[in-house]
Amino acid sequence: FIKESSPGKEYISMGGFGENGFARTLVLIDGRPINRPDMAGINWRTIPLDRVERIEVVKGALSSQYGDQAVAGAVNIIMKDSEALEAWARTNLSTGLTNRQAAGLAWTDENFRAEFGVSREDLRPSRDRSDSRILSTDLAFGGTFGSFDVDMTGELSDAEYELPSGLTKAQYDDDPDQAVPQTDDVAERRYGAGLTLGWSPGTTEILLPVSWKRLESNVNIDSWLSWNDVVLDDIRSSIQGSFSTVIGNTVGLTSTSGLDVGYSQINVKIYSERARVNLTDDNTPSRLDLGAWTRVDALVGLDWTIDGGVRASYYDVSMGIDSATMYPFVYDIGLSWSPSDTWKTSLRYGRVFRYPALDEQASYNGFSAASLNEDLRPEYGHHVTASVEYARGPLTGGLSPYFLAMNDEIGWDGSKNANIGDTYHYGGVLTAAWNVDLGGVRASYSLDRAQFADTGKIIPLVADHTLTAGASVRPWTFLDISSDVEFHSGFFEGGDSANALDKVPGRTTWNARIDLNPIDKLQVYARILNILNDRTPSFVYYSAWYPSAGRAVDFGVSWRY
Repeated sequence: FIKESSPGKEYISMGGFGENGFARTLVLIDGRPINRPDMAGINWRTIPLDRVERIEVVKGALSSQYGDQAVAGAVNIIMKDSEALEAWARTNLSTGLTNRQAAGLAWTDENFRAEFGVSREDLRPSRDRSDSRILSTDLAFGGTFGSFDVDMTGELSDAEYELPSGLTKAQYDDDPDQAVPQTDDVAERRYGAGLTLGWSPGTTEILLPVSWKRLESNVNIDSWLSWNDVVLDDIRSSIQGSFSTVIGNTVGLTSTSGLDVGYSQINVKIYSERARVNLTDDNTPSRLDLGAWTRVDALVGLDWTIDGGVRASYYDVSMGIDSATMYPFVYDIGLSWSPSDTWKTSLRYGRVFRYPALDEQASYNGFSAASLNEDLRPEYGHHVTASVEYARGPLTGGLSPYFLAMNDEIGWDGSKNANIGDTYHYGGVLTAAWNVDLGGVRASYSLDRAQFADTGKIIPLVADHTLTAGASVRPWTFLDISSDVEFHSGFFEGGDSANALDKVPGRTTWNARIDLNPIDKLQVYARILNILNDRTPSFVYYSAWYPSAGRAVDFGVSWRY
C-alpha cells in the first residue's frame, strides 16, 4: 500500500503500520539497502525505471540479515544486466502537461561493462501548488579480472517541489484541488557514489561494498514560519563472505557472515526568515551503527530448506555532549517444504528491531532548537509468517498470513517522538491468477489489522481491507489491453489513537491501459489513471487532509535497441 502526503513523499506501508510506515519496510536495490536514516522515505522518482528487471516483495522477519528497518519485510528492486550494446529512450505526456523523458546507453563484453542514464520529470498534478521537477543521472562502470570483480557507481539529481500542505475537511469537500499555503516549497540536490570489490575463489565469495550519499535540502514552510537548510550524509560499508559445501551428498550448506558499518549525520540550520539572514540554530546530530551477523542455509534433499541467522548490533547517536547508546540482538529461523513442483509451503519466526530515525532521536521541528531525546528506545518485535503457494499450468495462487507483536513502538505522542506502547499487527494476503497467451486475470485480498495492546484501539492510518483485481487481453502479439481496480477500506486519521473520530472513507482506484508494439523494440502506450476521479486521501494527519491525485490521461513512447 503506497501512501502519499506530498510530492516526493510516497512510501510503502506493509504489516499494518501507519505513521512512519516507510521506516519498517526496507527497500533494496540488488540486495543493498537504500532507506534513509532520517524520517523521510526514499525518493522513488530517482530510481532508473528503465533498468528495472523485476521487483521482489519479501514479507517477514529480516532484521538479522539486514539490520535496521527490516521489520515488516523488504522490497528488493533487481536491476537488469546489460547485454552487449543497449540503448533506450522514452517520453510521455499527461493531462496538465506533465511530461517525462529518459535515455540511456549500456555496453558490456567478457571483461568490462559500462552504463549511463539520464531522466527528467516535470509533474503537474491537478491540485494547485503540487508541481515538481526532477533531473537525475546515473552511471556505472565495472570489470571482471579472473576471480575478481570491481563495480563503481555514481548518481546526481536535482529536484524542486511545491508543497500544497493539508486541507481541513471543509476545504477538501469544497475543492480538493485547492492549496491554502501558496509559497511553501523544497529544493533538493542528491549525490551518491559506490564501490564494490568482489573475490570468488572456488566455492567462497567475499564482497566489500562501500557507498556514500549526500542530500542537500532548502526547505521553506512559510505557513509555519519555518525555514531551514539540511545536509544529510550517509556512509555505509560492509565486508561479507559466504562459503558453500555439500554434506553427505544430501545436504547443501551455505554459510554467510558479515560486518556492517554505517555512519550518518544531519546538519540542520534554522533561520528566522526565508532570505536566511538570521541563523537561529545550528546542530549536527550523528549516529554510528555497527552490526555483526551470520546466516546458515541448508537444502536437505530436494524438498526441505532450513535457514537461520543472528545479528548483534551497536548503535550510538550523539549531538554535542549528549548521546544515547543501544545494543540490539536479533535472530530468526525459517523452514520451507516443496513436496512437488505444484506446492510450496514455508514458516518463519524472527525477532525484529528498528532504531529511532536520526531526527526522531535528535528532534527538530524546523523553527526551534534541536534536542536529543535520550529516553527514546529502539522498538522490537516478534514476527511470525507462513505461506502456501500453488502453481499448475496457467493457474497460480497463494495464502500468506502473519502475526507481529511489537514492543515500545515509536510514534508521535502529540508533543514529541516517544515509545507509545506495545502493539499487535496481524493479517494476511490471499492471491489468485490465471494467465495464458491471450491474456489473464488476477485478484488479491489483504487483511491488515493493527491495534494497541493495552486499549485494543485500532492504530491510525491503517486500512483493514484491500482488494485488487486486474485483467489483460492480448488479441494479437503486438497489442495488450489491461485494466486494474484497487479498493482500500477506511482508516482512522493520524493522531486519533482513541478512535474518537469517524474513519476516513475507503478509496477505489480504477486504471486502464493499452500497449502497442507496431515494430520490434518500439512500444506505444496510452492509459487512464483514476478513472473514477476518487480523491479520497490515503493520508490524513491531525485533521490535515492530503487529497489523492485526480484523473489523468497519459500517452507515451519507448524505444530500446
